[in-house]
Amino acid sequence: MSLITGEQYVQAWGAVFGVYALLMLLAPEKMVSDHFKAKCTPMTAFWIRGQSVAWASTSYLLQKIDTADAVDFGLLAIIATALLYPYNAKFGLISKKMPVKYTGFPNHYVPEVLMTVCESSNCPRRALALFRVLQTG
Repeated sequence: MSLITGEQYVQAWGAVFGVYALLMLLAPEKMVSDHFKAKCTPMTAFWIRGQSVAWASTSYLLQKIDTADAVDFGLLAIIATALLYPYNAKFGLISKKMPVKYTGFPNHYVPEVLMTVCESSNCPRRALALFRVLQTG
C-alpha cells in the first residue's frame, strides 16, 4: 500500500525539484556552502546554474505525462540522484572524501532525508513492478 497517490507523488516530486532548480539558478553558491565545507568557485556556480534547466524541465514535464509513467520515471530519477549526490557525498560511492557539512542547520542531512522520503513514499509494489520490467527489458 502506498503512503500517497501517484498524482501526489508526482506533484511532490515537481515541487521538491522545482525548488531545487530555483535554488540552483538563483543561489548556486548556497548549494555548495550549505552542504560542504568548501567555497563555490565561478566554474562550479556555472555548472550548478546550467543543471537548474534540467531539473526545472523534468519537474514540468512530469506533470504533463501519464501519471504511471511519471511515477516510474520519478522513482528512477530519485534513486539515481540519491546515489550520485547525497549518498555518494556521504559514503564515497564514487567521489571520495567529500567535505560534507553536518554542522549548523541540517545542511547535508536535508537532501539525505529528502531523497529517502521521496524513495520510500512511492508504493513498494510499484517499485517492485518497475524492477521486474527493468529485468525483463
